[in-house]
Amino acid sequence: MENRNRTYWLIGVFVVLLLCCYCACVAAFGSLLIRRGGDADFRDMEPVRVITRVVTVIVPDRATPTPAAGGQRNATPTPAAGSRDAVTPHAPADSRAIATPDAAAAALYASEMPAADPRALTLRLKPGVTDIPLVVNATPPSYEVGAKQQFWVSNVDTMEYRQITAELRYVTEHVAMWVQEGVKINQADLEASADRFEEKTYPTNREFFGSEWTPGVDNDPRLHILHARDLGQTVAGYYSSSDEYPRAVNEYSNEREMFYVAADANGVEPNTSFYDGLLAHEFQHMIHWANDRNEDSWVNEGMSELAFILNGFDAGGMDIAYSQQPDTQLTTWGDPSEGNAEHYGAAYLFMTYFLERFGEDLMKAVVASPKNGIAGFDEALEQAGRPERFEDVFADWVIANYIDAPDADPEGRYGYDMIDLFDMSVAKSHRRYPASEAADVNQYGADYIELRTKAGVALTIDFQGDAETPLVADEVSDGYMWWSNRGDQSNSTLTRPVDLRGAVAPKLTFRAWYEIEEGWDYAYVEASTDGGETWQILEGRTTTAENPVANAYGPGWTGASGGGRFGPEWIDEEVDLTPFAGQEILLRFEMVTDDAVNLPGFLLDDIAISEIGYRDDGESGEAGWTSDGWLLIDNTVTQRWLVQLLSLDTRDELVIQRMVVDANGAGQLVLDPPAADGQAVLIISALAPLTTHPAAYEYTIH
Repeated sequence: MENRNRTYWLIGVFVVLLLCCYCACVAAFGSLLIRRGGDADFRDMEPVRVITRVVTVIVPDRATPTPAAGGQRNATPTPAAGSRDAVTPHAPADSRAIATPDAAAAALYASEMPAADPRALTLRLKPGVTDIPLVVNATPPSYEVGAKQQFWVSNVDTMEYRQITAELRYVTEHVAMWVQEGVKINQADLEASADRFEEKTYPTNREFFGSEWTPGVDNDPRLHILHARDLGQTVAGYYSSSDEYPRAVNEYSNEREMFYVAADANGVEPNTSFYDGLLAHEFQHMIHWANDRNEDSWVNEGMSELAFILNGFDAGGMDIAYSQQPDTQLTTWGDPSEGNAEHYGAAYLFMTYFLERFGEDLMKAVVASPKNGIAGFDEALEQAGRPERFEDVFADWVIANYIDAPDADPEGRYGYDMIDLFDMSVAKSHRRYPASEAADVNQYGADYIELRTKAGVALTIDFQGDAETPLVADEVSDGYMWWSNRGDQSNSTLTRPVDLRGAVAPKLTFRAWYEIEEGWDYAYVEASTDGGETWQILEGRTTTAENPVANAYGPGWTGASGGGRFGPEWIDEEVDLTPFAGQEILLRFEMVTDDAVNLPGFLLDDIAISEIGYRDDGESGEAGWTSDGWLLIDNTVTQRWLVQLLSLDTRDELVIQRMVVDANGAGQLVLDPPAADGQAVLIISALAPLTTHPAAYEYTIH
C-alpha cells in the first residue's frame, strides 16, 4: 500500500515569475558593478568569440586516498546482495580530471535499493491476504460520454483522501476526460486538448520514453484524466501509482491508468500550452513507473519536464527559479510543501543540456536504463563508447549555466540552443585582495564567485574544503551501524535467523536513528515462522499505527526519531519477542518508501537479544545478516570537490582551469596576469554520493 503522488506544483505561477524577474534584474545590476567600461567579460561577448581552451592540470594519484586518522573512517560499506557493479566516474581523454571516488564512495555509488512491489508486500505482510489479481476486469470496460463514476482524490496539504463524483465528458481512442461534478470547464477547450494529446503527445511520449502499462490494471487501453478541485494549494496535477493496483493493495486506488489535473488552479486551463504540457509531464511519470518504477525523483521529474519541450509546450519558467538558487542539489528532491521549483528547474536544465549535447539516442538510452540516478547516465555513456561519465558532464553543465555559449565548442558543451537562459545568481563578488570567505555548498550544486581582475596582476586561490561529510546523521554512533539506504519506491531488507528455542521471554533491543518521510515512508521490524513466506510486523516502543494515506503495512517507524527540537536523535528501542519463544524464527528489519520524496532513512546499531546472549554492534561485519539493500557504514563519506576557474586570456579565449583538490580537501590555483582589466569566475561544487548534507569550504585569494 504505497504511494506518494507524482505531483506537479504551481508556485503561485505569476507571482513567482514576477519575483524571479525582479531578482534577475537585481542580480544583473549587481553584476554590472564589476563589468563596467571596457573590461573583458565573457558573458557579454558574442558566443562566436568564445573559444574554449582547457588547461591541462596534474592529475592526482588515482589510487584510493589514505583514510583519515584512526583508520576506521570511510570504510567500504557492505553492499546489498545482488547490487550492481560499481560504476566509477573517470576523466575523459582531454585530462579534464575529476578525482576518482575512493573505495567507500564507489561502493555507495554502486549500492541500490530494490524496487518496492506493493502487491508482493501486501501478500507477504497483510494477514489473511492470499491472492491479489494483477488485472481487475476480465473484459475491457465500456464508457459512454455522460456516464458518472466515483473517484478517490487526495489533498497533499491535509494528507486526506475523499471520494468525488465525476462525469465523463470526452473520449478518444486512448484518452477519457473526466470532470468533477460542479466544476466548469469549457467543453471545446477540453476536447481540443484531448485531441492534441491523442494526436501529438501520446505518440511523442511513447516514442521517446516508452509505453505505459497497457491495457493495464483495468484491462482498458485508455488512460483517464480527472479534473478535480482541492488537490492542494500549490498543485497543478499529479500521477499516483496507487491507481495501478487493485484496492486490496491500496484502498484508495481508482484501479486504472490515470492522472489528475487541478481544476481550480490558476493557469491550468485546457487548450493552453501549460495545460497541454502538464498532460505530457504526468504521462511521462506513468510511462516511467511502468519501465523503471524506482528511478530517482530528480531523473523522473527531469524527464517529465523534458516532455514539455519534446512536445513543443511551455515548461512554465522553472529554470528561472533554479537560476536564482544554483546552489541546489541536482541529485535529490526537496520537501513537496516548498514547491520544489528550483529542483524542477535544475532537473529540467540538466536533461535539456544532456539531450542537446549528446542527442536523442543517448538520451533514450538513459531513459531505458534500469539503473537509477547517476548510474543510469554512466551506463548510457559507457555503452555508447563515450569517454565522459556523469560527473564530467556535470562539470561542463555548471559552466554552461554561467556562460551559456553554445557555439564556444563544437559539441556545444557550454550552452543551450533550446533555452534562453537567465543569468545564474552569484554567491559572492570580490573586487579587492587579499579576500577570504567561508561558506558551504550543496552536493552537486554550484556556488559562483565573481572576481575582478587587474591588468598585469596574478591571483592565487587557496582552497580548503571538508575532507569528509556525514552520510546520514549529524550525531553519529560509535563505529559501524546498519543503514537502510535511501531511494524512491524502494524496499530494503536486513534478515537473519534467530534461535529462541531456549528462551522464555526474549526481547529485542537496539539503538535507532531515523528521518523518514512522515506518513508516506515506513520502517518495520518483523518475524517469520515459516521460512520467510509470510511475516508478522511487530510493535516497538515508538512505532505508530497511524496510516493517513494507506501507505503503511502495519505498525512502523515514520517521521523523525526522538522528537528533538534540532532534528532526529538516537533512541533506545525494545520489541517483545515472547510470542516466538521456543521457536526458530527469521528476524527482519525492513524499509519501504513511496514513489516521490525520500529522506536520509533508518540507522540501526547495538542489536541485542540478551536472553540468548546475542549482541551485534556492527564491528564484526555482516555477522550472519543477509542484506538486500541495507549497508554497513560508519556514517561518513569522503568529500570530493570540483573547483573550476573561468577566465579570458590575452586572445580573449575562454580558459577553464580545474583545481587538483587532495584527499584532505586542499588545493590551489594560480590565475596568470591578464592583459587587461576584466573578470574571472570561480565555480565551487561538492561531489559526494547519496548524502544531502552540504559541505563546508573556505578560500583565500591573494
